[in-house]
Amino acid sequence: MMKLRKICTAIAVVATLGAHGTAAFGDEERLPWGAIKAGNKEGTIPAYTGGLPDTTNPPGFKKDSGFWADPFAKEEPLYTITGANMAQYADKLSEGVQELLKRYPTFRVSVYPTHRSVSYPDWVIENTKKNAAGRCKLIENGLAVTGCFGGIPFPQPKNGYEAMWNHQLHYLGHSMWNYAKLWYVDASGNKVMTGEVNNRQENPYYNRDMTPESFYAAGGQFYNTNNIYTAPARIVGEGNMQKKTVNPVANPDRTWNYQPGQRRVRLSPDYLYDAPLGTSGGAMLVDEIFVYSGMLDRFDWKVVDEKEMIVPYNAYRWYNAKADELLQKNHQNPDLMRWELHRVYVVEATLKPGQRHVHPKKRFYFDEDCQCALLMDGWDAAGKISKGLIAPIFVAYDKKIGFTGFTAIYNFNTGIYFHSSLAGDSKGIFFDIDKVDFGTYYTPDGLARRTQR
Repeated sequence: MMKLRKICTAIAVVATLGAHGTAAFGDEERLPWGAIKAGNKEGTIPAYTGGLPDTTNPPGFKKDSGFWADPFAKEEPLYTITGANMAQYADKLSEGVQELLKRYPTFRVSVYPTHRSVSYPDWVIENTKKNAAGRCKLIENGLAVTGCFGGIPFPQPKNGYEAMWNHQLHYLGHSMWNYAKLWYVDASGNKVMTGEVNNRQENPYYNRDMTPESFYAAGGQFYNTNNIYTAPARIVGEGNMQKKTVNPVANPDRTWNYQPGQRRVRLSPDYLYDAPLGTSGGAMLVDEIFVYSGMLDRFDWKVVDEKEMIVPYNAYRWYNAKADELLQKNHQNPDLMRWELHRVYVVEATLKPGQRHVHPKKRFYFDEDCQCALLMDGWDAAGKISKGLIAPIFVAYDKKIGFTGFTAIYNFNTGIYFHSSLAGDSKGIFFDIDKVDFGTYYTPDGLARRTQR
């Protein structure tokens, strides 16, 4: 009986994938990064025509200003989903979004025409092809990769581990400066600015001056980040730095912190998994940075579906918004949100026996064109949905970068939500203009020099 049940479950999963049609597409029908070239038969998802070109120049766009004007600003919603009609669209909404619609009559999902705006530099596409040709492999039971460099690691991911590495290594350019503010909104609607941050990132995985050989010889660090806090007064001068590698089994992720009261840079070995981030008021976990940013070892990861979903996309108004415009009681201002129908990979994470995490089950939704997560749902130990993450994407068209670094995190047990970064009333984002000496900047001594002033 047990064997028959397993066979039936396997058939059900295959049937689900087949029902949505994506499993039937061959390599010649897909783009180099694995997405399907064609639109859907209903015409509600268009065929891919190259994404937004780097010559895109909508009214109001000022190159290297840190902001990108909305190229679709004149469009109107095709339809709107509310709590009253959500059942009609339930199969295309994440459970977290459905929970928001159930709880709050003021929340709605305005669905606009779909634009497949993501595009890539030629160098990234060529490396994606090389990765797909067999250069890139999972090792350490999926907890690490080797050979991958400069592109999407696994177009058409065959399992949840490949999908998660696609997300963690999706293209964000070589470097980034980000000036933004972090906001906590309690259940009564009170807004608290929990941090103003000057953030720099370096992504050696996309360093065009490196080769796969030199990247791995240097330790395979794919992500270096440095935060210096300039407000509120209680955390001015605090800083932290994190390094992540493509083989965290051999070279574990490391985080350092500096607090002015101690005047020392200290290694933070507990800055992992479900440890709460202090600058989020405890609303965000360490592994929820960039929706998921952490070791894969505590969960089993499985691709459970490929389907069409309504996801936050081309979110220029959301990105450009100021706190007073975007942050309302209970949820973000739906007038500033833009939702579109896109094809996604659905990945579920299930806690392994003997492990612990405040969310023993998670579900992620990865866009087929950016291979990055736009939504996440989390369940607590009682099986109740307790968290929903919304990470809209917009395309920095002149750089050909699809950016999803800012996240809204809803805690359904407390009624609060947290906005991980808000650029609208800050200085914005700057890609690939950093001129720092990476070899001395992203070091504990470098963090000490920048903070102990």
